[in-house]
Amino acid sequence: MSSPLSNQVEQALAELERQKAAIDEIQGDLHTAYSTVTAKNRAVAVTVDSRGTVTAIKFPTSAYRSMAGPELGELLVDTIGSARDEALARTVAAFESLLPAGLPMIDLLTGEADPEHGPLPMDRLLAEVFRVAEPDDAPVPPPATGAR
Repeated sequence: MSSPLSNQVEQALAELERQKAAIDEIQGDLHTAYSTVTAKNRAVAVTVDSRGTVTAIKFPTSAYRSMAGPELGELLVDTIGSARDEALARTVAAFESLLPAGLPMIDLLTGEADPEHGPLPMDRLLAEVFRVAEPDDAPVPPPATGAR
């Protein structure tokens, strides 16, 4: 006969294996995921991979030829930024199913989790993660103190 603790350990290990398999699948999907954004004036199209690395820049029309250098440069910067934002949003969306509900993952990754006071200090961030992950009646561990 197995003990309740043994059953809990077995369930935790089984859940860990499910999570690992889900992460492996998401990583495989993201490995082949690309985001392409075309500028509104169609002068440039930028493709980035799931990490935001630029993999292609194309000029679908000849509109770029009549643009001044600074104008084309600004268009490239804006279009690359939009493609990276789209890739980040796609990556976050892929992993959200594995994270505790309500955890502002995209805000954490972009440093905008607390726009009034800047990025969250690590102790507040961890407290928020535990708050979201644990039931309302579960105790939240205090922030760690001491040597780093």
